[in-house]
Amino acid sequence: MGPRAVLEAHFGRGALAVTKRLSNFARAFDVAERVLPEEHHRKQVSREESQRELLRLAARAYGVGTLKDLTDYYRMQVGDARSRIAELVEAGELRAVHVEGWKEAAYLHKDAVEAPVAAAALLSPFDPVVWFRPRAERLFDFEYRIEIYTPEAKRKWGYYCLPFLMRERIVARVDLRAERKARVLVVEAAHLEAHADGAETAAALMLELRLLAQWLHLDSIRVRRRGNLARSLAAVRESA
Repeated sequence: MGPRAVLEAHFGRGALAVTKRLSNFARAFDVAERVLPEEHHRKQVSREESQRELLRLAARAYGVGTLKDLTDYYRMQVGDARSRIAELVEAGELRAVHVEGWKEAAYLHKDAVEAPVAAAALLSPFDPVVWFRPRAERLFDFEYRIEIYTPEAKRKWGYYCLPFLMRERIVARVDLRAERKARVLVVEAAHLEAHADGAETAAALMLELRLLAQWLHLDSIRVRRRGNLARSLAAVRESA
């Protein structure tokens, strides 16, 4: 199945595709026929099969997820997704399972494997790990809201707060700002989650902040003293 066929079956003919990314989060679009390879132009795929493919991709990315988890990944309608998931279960591509602590039934992708996670990463508010807030709360016991539109006096975590994932838990959240002219990455606030170790988290987080600063072409990091992790984070920065 080609990407154009999936786009058209799910979104209708005349679908657009991204040709390039511009500055300031802008994207340039063109009609799919001029963007996707010719080999995909003549393929015909039913709406139902396109929905199955989107759910396959969602299930593969998540490993395990509820009906609402898989539906939200590509913003599908729950009614459509419920029928397609039942078909994927019948075909053996998904398996219905029970996850301890989850009230809803879940679905396990046939290729999912259990393996320890050794990653550490700052997560965008739009990262699939935390984008669907109910899933983030179920997986990590982590309540997350973007406070961009919250009046400053009422913000709890900060204007643009990023969760910090370390191994299999979200261990902190940091409010960041780039001062482009001064070429400084400013940590406006750093908050440690209750279950996490402060020293270990601060050391791992500073490594990721240095990578972020490098990616943004910033020369240094400044840590303001707001949040219960800020002091430890500043100490790590000063000791380097």
